[in-house]
Amino acid sequence: MAEEKLLLAKIASGDQHAFALLYNSYKNKVYGYALQILQSESLAEEIVQETFIKLWLKRETLGRVANFGGFLRTIVRNDTLNALKKIALEHKSYHVIHLDKTELDSATENAIEYRETKRLLESAIEKLPNQQKTVYNLCHIEGLKQKDVAEQLNISPLTVKVHLREAIKSIRIHLDTHGGIKAMALLLFILK
Repeated sequence: MAEEKLLLAKIASGDQHAFALLYNSYKNKVYGYALQILQSESLAEEIVQETFIKLWLKRETLGRVANFGGFLRTIVRNDTLNALKKIALEHKSYHVIHLDKTELDSATENAIEYRETKRLLESAIEKLPNQQKTVYNLCHIEGLKQKDVAEQLNISPLTVKVHLREAIKSIRIHLDTHGGIKAMALLLFILK
């Protein structure tokens, strides 16, 4: 953690060698996340490039970042979502021009199912007991490590692990009960 802060401070002051170290430390994680979502090696490579270009262009702010993992995850998630939107827009345009109404209806149905599954996941998270919800959000939404969550909440790492395990179990049950196979597939993807 302290080493990462020092590395970010060096990058903030324009140290290209420090930036290369950061790039080498995180490029595979960024690539893996983007590849899982986009299912395209070339698009995943573009996300890696875009993410690190943004980091370099915003390097002056890196010294003030408290949780770099969460910060990076947010950038990658946003870039990946933007790529998905672009793909969806291109896909929709193609369908409107080249395909018949039934195939367009299928794409709309998939989008509706995705939104419904996302709503189910959010609903499942909301129904968690407060401590489980807090631990789940800190670990899976904000990207903190279990050890950091334990320190922040002033509880033992084992307690964090138990809360997280119980939260995931409750979410799985909720999605299985209310959403079926597609909701479970989304959950498995999100909880990897």
